[in-house]
Amino acid sequence: MTGISGDGVHVNGGQALIVTAPAWPQRTACAASVIVMLIGGLGLGGALADLPRLRSFVPGWPLMAGSTALCLMLGGLSILLLRAAARTTGPQASRWRLAIGICGGGMLAIAGIRLVSAACGWSFDLDGLHPASADPAMVMARMSVPTAVNLVVLGSAVLLPDRRALIVVFQCLVIAGSLVGWQGVSRYLYGGEPLFLLRGMSVNTAVAFIAMSAGLLCSRPGGLMELLCSGSEGGVLLRKLLPYAIPLPIILGWFRLQGERAGWYGTEAGLTLFALANVTVFGGLLWASARRLHLLDAERRRHEALATHLAAVVRSSDDSIISKTLDGIITSWNNGAQRLFGYTAEEAVGKPMMMLITPERKAEETTNLRTIAAGRTIEHFETVRVGKDGQVIDVSITVSPISDPAGTIIGASSIARDISGRKRSEKRLRSQLARLDLLRQVTRAISEHQDLPSIYQVVVRCLEEQMPIDFACVCLYDRSTHSLVVSRVGVNSAALAMELALTEQAVIPIDRNGLSRCVLGELVYEPDISDVDFPFPRRLAAAGLRSFVAAPLEVESHVVGAILACRRQAQAFTSGECEFLHQLSAHVALATRHAELYTALQRAYDDLRQTQQAVMQHERLRAVGQMASGIAHDINNSLSPVVMYAEQLLAKETQLGERARNALRTILRASEDVTNTVGRLREFYRQQDQREQMTGMDLNQIIQHVIDLTRARWGDVAQQRGITITVDSDLAPDLPFALGVESEIREALTNLMLNAIDAMPGGGAITLRTQLIATEQKQDGIPGGRLIRLEVADTGSGMNEQTRLRCLEPFFTTKGERGTGLGLAMVYGTVQRHGADLSIDSVVGKGSVFRLDFHNLSSTQTPTAQDVAGLPLMLRLLLVDDDPIILKALSDTLSDEGHELVMASGGQAGIDAFHAAMDCGQPFHAVITDLGMPRVDGRRVATAIKERSPATPVIMLTGWGQRMADNGELPAHVDRMLSKPPRIREIRNALMQLVTRL
Repeated sequence: MTGISGDGVHVNGGQALIVTAPAWPQRTACAASVIVMLIGGLGLGGALADLPRLRSFVPGWPLMAGSTALCLMLGGLSILLLRAAARTTGPQASRWRLAIGICGGGMLAIAGIRLVSAACGWSFDLDGLHPASADPAMVMARMSVPTAVNLVVLGSAVLLPDRRALIVVFQCLVIAGSLVGWQGVSRYLYGGEPLFLLRGMSVNTAVAFIAMSAGLLCSRPGGLMELLCSGSEGGVLLRKLLPYAIPLPIILGWFRLQGERAGWYGTEAGLTLFALANVTVFGGLLWASARRLHLLDAERRRHEALATHLAAVVRSSDDSIISKTLDGIITSWNNGAQRLFGYTAEEAVGKPMMMLITPERKAEETTNLRTIAAGRTIEHFETVRVGKDGQVIDVSITVSPISDPAGTIIGASSIARDISGRKRSEKRLRSQLARLDLLRQVTRAISEHQDLPSIYQVVVRCLEEQMPIDFACVCLYDRSTHSLVVSRVGVNSAALAMELALTEQAVIPIDRNGLSRCVLGELVYEPDISDVDFPFPRRLAAAGLRSFVAAPLEVESHVVGAILACRRQAQAFTSGECEFLHQLSAHVALATRHAELYTALQRAYDDLRQTQQAVMQHERLRAVGQMASGIAHDINNSLSPVVMYAEQLLAKETQLGERARNALRTILRASEDVTNTVGRLREFYRQQDQREQMTGMDLNQIIQHVIDLTRARWGDVAQQRGITITVDSDLAPDLPFALGVESEIREALTNLMLNAIDAMPGGGAITLRTQLIATEQKQDGIPGGRLIRLEVADTGSGMNEQTRLRCLEPFFTTKGERGTGLGLAMVYGTVQRHGADLSIDSVVGKGSVFRLDFHNLSSTQTPTAQDVAGLPLMLRLLLVDDDPIILKALSDTLSDEGHELVMASGGQAGIDAFHAAMDCGQPFHAVITDLGMPRVDGRRVATAIKERSPATPVIMLTGWGQRMADNGELPAHVDRMLSKPPRIREIRNALMQLVTRL
C-alpha cells in the first residue's frame, strides 16, 4: 500500500517506500543482444565458409551479406555496452561510452559506404571484395539499400547521447528500425511483393532488426520505457495490453489471408471477418483494462485513506518522527518531536538536523545520511540529542530512506524515542549488579578461608580495592569492657590507621558516638562527621575523613563486631552502598559463625579420627584373624603327621644320637610354634584370657633359641650376599621368670630379628639385651615393682616418624611385594596379650630399638602337664579320616602303643566298619574320627555310633579344635575334642579318662 502522509513522507504499510526498477527490461536487452550477435555471427560464418544455410532461414530467398552480418554483431555488442553504461558512473562509464561510439560508428561507416556506392553507381563496396573464382551467387549477396538505410538509422540511435531531451528522438529512430524489420518479415509471413524499398533484404536481417530494436529500447530508460516500467495505472495497463496488441493483428491477418487463399471466402468477406475479429478481441481487452483501472482506482483510494490515517498517527505519536532531505534539512516535524526536543514545527522545519546533535557527534549524522543514500535502514541506533533548553537526551533512533514514485531516494524518515528513563534504570541496575557481583566475590573469597583473621583480611582488602574505601577495618565487640577491638585493618588503610591510632588490637570505647547504636544491631551512617561532636568522629575528621559507615556483625541476634568504612568526601556513600555494606556484614557475621563451628568441628573430627584409627586397627586385626581361621584346619592337618612321627621317633628309637634328638625336638618345637601361631591369629578379632595358659618363661633361654633359629638368615644367607651381620646378646643373669606363652614370645622375637636383618641390606649388628628394672611408685598411688626389659636393637636404615607411627598397623609395609605387613602387627598383638608394653625408638640412617617391658613376673617356672605312663590294657580302636597320610600316621603311632586298629577312609566307611564290628561281636573300645570330611562328616559319624552304642567313647580330631573348644562349640555325641596336630600324650590322656570310665 503506497501513499503520501500528511507530512509529505512516502509510506508503505507504515514504512518508508523504496521503489526499484523492474528487472525485465535489462534481461530483455541482454537476450536481444545475444540473438542479434548470434544471427550476425551465423551470417558472417556462412559468408566466410561458403555455407548458404547459415545466411538465410528460408531456402531460395536472399542471403545475408557479410557486411550486414558484421554490422549486426556490432549492433548486438552496442546493446550490451549501453546496458553496462547505464549501471555505472564516473571514468568507467566514459570508457563504456567510448566503446559504444566505436560500435555505432562502425555500423554507420559500413552502411554509409554501401549507400554512397549505390547512389554514385560505384562498383566498390565491402561485399564486392571477393576473389575472381567466387560463386556468382555469392558475389550477388551484397548488402541491400534498405538494409543499409536501416543500419544508418539504428547506428544513429546508438550514437545519440544519453540525455533525457533526446530520448524521444532515440526511441523514434529505434521504432523506425523495428518497422523496417517488420516489413521484411511480413513478406515471408504473408507472401507477395514487399515495398519496393525492401527488396533484397534477407529474412535473417529482418528478424535481427526487430530484435535489435527491442534491445535498444530496453537498454535506455525514459520516454515510452518509463511509462512501460512504471508502477502507475498507465504503466500497468500498457504492460497488460501490449503483449496482445502487437501479435494479435499479425495472427488475425495471417488467418484471414490463409482463408482467402483456401477459397473459403472472398476479399470483402475476409476484410469483414478481420475487422470483426479485431473489434471482438480489442473490445474484450478494453473491457478487461477498464476493470483493471477500476480496481487500481479503488486500491489508490484505499491507499490515500491509509496515508491519511498514517499521517494522523504520525502527528499524534509520542515518538519523535522527523523527515529530512539527504542534505540533512528538516522537512517535517510531528508533535512527538516538539514534546521531545522543545522546538515547534515552525522553528524546526527548514533548519538543519545538526541543531539537535552535540558537537562531538557531528560526523555521526554524515555517516547516517550516507547509509540512507545507499538504500539501507538504520534500526534502533542509540545516541544522544540536544533539546531546545540545551539538555542532553538519550534517544533510540530508527532511520529509513524515503523514495519518490520513481524509486529514487530523496530523503530520510527518523523516528526517535526518549530512553533517558531506561538508561537511568539500566545505570541503577548495573550499579546494583556490580554491588551484587562484589558481594559474590567477597563471599566466595570468604568461603575459601576458615580462620577468622583470614576472613577479615579478605573483607577489608575487597572493600579497599572494589568500592573503593579510604579507610576500612573490622572490629570485634568486647562485652565485658563495652568496647570494640580492632581485629584487621586494610593494607591501604595502614598509614591512616597509624595516624588514627587504630592499628590492630587497638581499643575503641563506645559512648554516645553512633557506635552504641551499631552494637545494638543498627547500621550507622554519618554523611558528614565534621559536624558530629563526639570523640571518635572527631578523631576520624582530624585525619581528613568526612563520611562514615558502621555495619554490625550480628550472629543469632547478638552483635559480635562491626565493619567500619570511611571516605574523605562528605556525602560519599549512596543508599545502595550502605545497603551493600549491611548485606556484607550479614555474610561476614555468618562466616564468623561458620568459622567458629568449623574450629569446634575440627577438634571433634581430630578426636573422632583418633578413635576411628583405633577402631580400624582392631577391625584389621579381626579381618586377619578371620582369614587365618579359615586356613588353620589345613595347616594343622599338614602338621599332624610331622608331630606324631617326631614324637614316635623320640619315644621309640633309642639308637638315635643326641644331634638327631635335638633335631627332632626342634621339629616338635617349631611345629608347636606353628600351631600356636595359627591359633593365635584369631586373637586379632577375638580377645581371650590367656592367663590360664601362661607359664613361667626364661627370656634368656628364649633369646638363645631365637638366635639359633635365625642363624641361617643372618649368617649363611648374609654371607652368600657378600655382607656381614653380627648378632650379640647382652643378657642379665638371674632373671626371674616372666609369665607368658613361650612359643608366642619366641615367634615375636623371631619376627623382630627378621625385620632387623631386612633393615640392614648392607650389613650391620643386632643386639639382644635383657634388663631387670625397678619401677617407681606411680602418681595414682600404685606401688612400684620390677619389670624385665627385652631390647632388640639394629644398626639398619631406621624409620622416619610417619613410618614409626604406622609400622604396627596390619598390612602396612615398606618392603613392597616382599612384605605382608603382618609381622609387627602380630608382635604388637602378642605384647598386648601378655600385658607388656612395646616402645620403638628409630633414627633414619642409624637404626631402630624395639623395647618389650614384661610386668607379670614369677619366681618359679610353672610345671607342665605329665604324660600318662600307660594304659592298663590294649584297646581295639576305629580310626576315621579322609586324609590317608594322617590316617597312616595315627595308625603307626597307636600301633606302637600296642593297640588293635581298624582304619576307615571317610565318614561312611567308618560307620559301615563300626556296624560290621558290632554285628560280629567285636565292638571297639573307642572311635577316633576327623571332623571335616566330604559327604559324611565327623558329626554324623559320632551320631551314628552313639545311636548304635551310646557307651562307646568318640574322640574327635580337627584343625578347628581349639577354636571350637574356646567358643563352646563341642558337637553333640562327641566325648572329647582334640586339636590337630595331636600329641601322643593328649591321645593317651583322653583314652585313659574315657576308657577307664567304662
